[in-house]
Amino acid sequence: MSKLAKGTGTPAFLVTLAFLIIGILALLFVSDSVVGALFFLPFSLGPLLVSLLLAAISPSKSSQKALITGSVLYAAWFTYMYLEVFHWHPDPQGAIAMLFVGVLSLPVMIPVWIISLVVMRRQPSQDSVPQDGERSA
Repeated sequence: MSKLAKGTGTPAFLVTLAFLIIGILALLFVSDSVVGALFFLPFSLGPLLVSLLLAAISPSKSSQKALITGSVLYAAWFTYMYLEVFHWHPDPQGAIAMLFVGVLSLPVMIPVWIISLVVMRRQPSQDSVPQDGERSA
């Protein structure tokens, strides 16, 4: 089984995927068209897509914990902005704020991704650890 296929069953991947699906449904709910929701997708949910990719290739539990933490923080940020823009203070131009949700989250998300990558590099994956009786070459 490939590394990517194994990563799609990890907790970080599943949590991030759930938040991504909820975010997509929220954008579809407030959008007049599917094309409009798809336009906002990379801007407003792009950081979750990056976290999803990292979760799919991350073998270590520490890296998974960092990615889950980042996904939960981003979901809270996205939820706050979504409620602020569309429900608490609706404005005809309010949807433009969704273009900046992903960019404004980068000061938090980039360190989370860096921590995840550093931990991923330092800790060997479960496959590379020799089993009893095996020698590493």
